Amino acid sequence: MNQQFPIDTTRRSGLVMAALSCMLALSAPAVQAQDYPAQTIRIVVPFAAGGTTDILARLVAEGLRARLGQTVVVDNKAGAGGNIGAAEVARSAPDGYTLLLATPGPLAINKYAYANTGYDAEKQFTAVSNIAMVPNVLLASTQSGLKTIPDLLNRAKAAPGKLNYGSAGMGSTSHLAGELFKSSGKVSITHIPYRGIAPAMNDLMAGQIELLIDNLPTAMPMIEAGKVVALGVTVKDRVATLPNVPAIADTLPGYEVGSWFGLVAPAGTPAPVIQKLARALDDFLKQDSTKARIAKMGAIPDGGSPEKFATLIKAEQTKFREVVKRANIHVE
Repeated sequence: MNQQFPIDTTRRSGLVMAALSCMLALSAPAVQAQDYPAQTIRIVVPFAAGGTTDILARLVAEGLRARLGQTVVVDNKAGAGGNIGAAEVARSAPDGYTLLLATPGPLAINKYAYANTGYDAEKQFTAVSNIAMVPNVLLASTQSGLKTIPDLLNRAKAAPGKLNYGSAGMGSTSHLAGELFKSSGKVSITHIPYRGIAPAMNDLMAGQIELLIDNLPTAMPMIEAGKVVALGVTVKDRVATLPNVPAIADTLPGYEVGSWFGLVAPAGTPAPVIQKLARALDDFLKQDSTKARIAKMGAIPDGGSPEKFATLIKAEQTKFREVVKRANIHVE
């Protein structure tokens, strides 16, 4: 006689539901990428409006809007060296609708310089793509009499600590670039931190400080007007917009500090969404009209894969961690 066993319908239903849930979870990123973007994308700029970061963010918003068919807005969340805006994005939903226009400060410097940033730059972001590389330039006041990097090194060695260099603030890229110059040249120059680059530039032009390292795009008008003297660019080669200004590396081999500006998303954002954003941005950056607009700013268009940008960020974190440690920089 055949023995009949009761069917546990509750258990079978549970297994079916679990299997369906698993299938839905696996297919969710693909569905999300296919439908993405279905709402407004927000690019958070962790600095005030009007600077290089803000200008590039608005340019990128325009390009992504045309390629993704969705509204892209720029939201300035300035403060604490970029930490306030970066922390907000780090805490945002990982869905591709909140992005950060990242720079070396929030992504590669602040973790080592600040007592508490409110986020972990190494763990809470996913790279999308780099937008542009922006050379920095070492400037001297016209009253200083300095004309070349050798002039500067000779005077700094003759009178240690007498020369002053300004920066946008403790732990800023301009601060770290100055510290790297001091260690590379084995000279003592006094650091004067400001609340932003604008007041530092004003004091440089007034002769209150002798030196300042600034982004080339924002410094170009003052250089062209003869209000400051460009001593050297901080990238390894000369740049087209300042063909007669040497690289600092010509005098101090190995010296290199460039600013970069790229898009990152909260960690956990689905890979297909990241790839879709990266492809759209890369396509925009390859257009001749885009290249011309970025070059006019004194920047160099970049682009490329998320993996390429992630490698750059990691290398910059390693470099600046050592600079911060060597200079004993602490920001509360």
